[in-house]
Amino acid sequence: MRRGGRTACVVLVAAILAALAVLATAACRRAPFQGPVSLVAKRGDGSLAQVGTVSLGGETRAALVAPASFEVDLPDRPLLTFGMGVSWTGAGEAPGWYRLALRANGRTLVERTLNPRALREWRDVSLPLEGLGRHARLEFDLRLTDRDGRAIPAPAGLLLGVGEPVLHDLGAYGRARGVLLVSIDTVRRDHVGAYGYARPTTPRFDALAGRGVLFDDAVSSSSWTLPAHLSMLTGVDPGRHGGVDLRHGFNRAVPTLPGLLRTAGFGTRAVTSHLYVSGVYGVDDGFEHLDFRQDRKATDVAERGIDLLDRMGDRPFFVFLHMYDPHWHYDPPEWARRIFEQSYTGPVTGVWQDFSKRDRTNVTPADLAHLLALYDGEIRYADTEVGRVLDHMAARGLDRSTLVIVTSDHGEEFLDHGSWEHQKTLYEEVVRVPLALRGPGITPRRERAQASLIDLAPTILAWAGVAVPAAMQGRDLLAPPADREAYGETDHTIDGTHKLFLRGGAGRWKAILSLAGDPAETRKEEWYDLASDPAESRSVAPAPAVAEPIRRRALERWHAGRGGGAGRPVCLSPEQQERLRALGYVSGAPDTGCPQGR
Repeated sequence: MRRGGRTACVVLVAAILAALAVLATAACRRAPFQGPVSLVAKRGDGSLAQVGTVSLGGETRAALVAPASFEVDLPDRPLLTFGMGVSWTGAGEAPGWYRLALRANGRTLVERTLNPRALREWRDVSLPLEGLGRHARLEFDLRLTDRDGRAIPAPAGLLLGVGEPVLHDLGAYGRARGVLLVSIDTVRRDHVGAYGYARPTTPRFDALAGRGVLFDDAVSSSSWTLPAHLSMLTGVDPGRHGGVDLRHGFNRAVPTLPGLLRTAGFGTRAVTSHLYVSGVYGVDDGFEHLDFRQDRKATDVAERGIDLLDRMGDRPFFVFLHMYDPHWHYDPPEWARRIFEQSYTGPVTGVWQDFSKRDRTNVTPADLAHLLALYDGEIRYADTEVGRVLDHMAARGLDRSTLVIVTSDHGEEFLDHGSWEHQKTLYEEVVRVPLALRGPGITPRRERAQASLIDLAPTILAWAGVAVPAAMQGRDLLAPPADREAYGETDHTIDGTHKLFLRGGAGRWKAILSLAGDPAETRKEEWYDLASDPAESRSVAPAPAVAEPIRRRALERWHAGRGGGAGRPVCLSPEQQERLRALGYVSGAPDTGCPQGR
């Protein structure tokens, strides 16, 4: 008995020691990081941090508004994102200088100084925190100082903010589905390398197309910015979404791509660079925030896009980037211009007011070559910035789970049919656009079937696993291709008519109808056989038996879009009107489009 008892005790002690070892191992094992972690919701120094809301550049963020410190657990690959902003509601200019120091475990990681008087939008910061171990004390020291760095009291009406400080785990990037949609304004299909253009305008687009799906025959829904982008984001014809002219924007009666994705749990953000792609015309519908600034350069769009990917990469996201640069005025960076032109001594510039007044009688081949070089330089510049965003995605691992789509809203005319720019006609040079997409599980190929910008919304929704509303007229481009027609329209015409087109596809027929009057009647018809006349140089009407059903379908599409879907009236400020006039969209005396007395 004694020996058995001793044995039992030994066994019991061994079991206890083993259990203690297991418990010790479990205690030492690192608990998984539960992120992202918002620091405006954490306690600092045992008490709640002082939090407020700071509005800047049309965006309001929850923010730390006083010095704060936090004890935080860190993942293996921590990333801290936040924005610096100042809200000033007092009279005159905001005083002083905003200085921020961020320390981790007593070591200074970031020191920034901003001039509140020059701050128009949030300055976002993405900061990897690797090398700090499993735990860190983060200290945000924000204060108002004079020019020499001496602290001064903040007056009433001034808030310094560290906006939306969030701790992320870079190891989680690439797990959730994301969508990046990039629209480079005003890019002709035939000026893109993937479609056979000899000049090196688009090496990054070409590489994307080589690893994804290149749509050989993509067509816009219009020949100018507003209706084309609204069709891109709603999946319907311009008449249905309502944004058809300068005084009418999105009618908000149609489901939007960002709105549907947001309801499904996606973060939805946009960065845009023209008034037509802003909240003024309703393009912000469904976005958590649309960051618009007129004429911002592609570099700024790319940088803000990179910031958004860092802030949203560990959850489902939809990011829309709009780069305006290839649109007139043509003024590429010098490095981009020199790729396509070494010297030009003629009088023509890329400013719209200059070249738009010229025609074939006073434009030499050298002048035209100069304008094309400037235009190509703008495309190359934007393409380079798109590449920077894609490189950052890859570095963060987001390319493993993100659907990337790059396209344009319309093309551009260089006297092809006697005109400059776009919007006034519906010929191939202004309605055919580049389109490529790449994503996980998508087989690379060149798709010959005709595609339309109204197909982008249903394609993205289907890929994201979100139901496509029956109201959307587009189709999923990743489903088996279907033979169908493409439709588009413009109200921006020289002769005041409404123009619309119906197109059977490359190598087939195309009809362009010009309507006028109330009720609208057909005033002119153009018919092209794109197989024998891809440049649309000679209008030849087909036999009546062929033309009549095409004409009927085109008019049905136009009238269907005006059955109660009138656009929301837009009231432009004198400054906005003046800006559109400088770009050639408005002529005549100033007219805000506002009701009397506003």
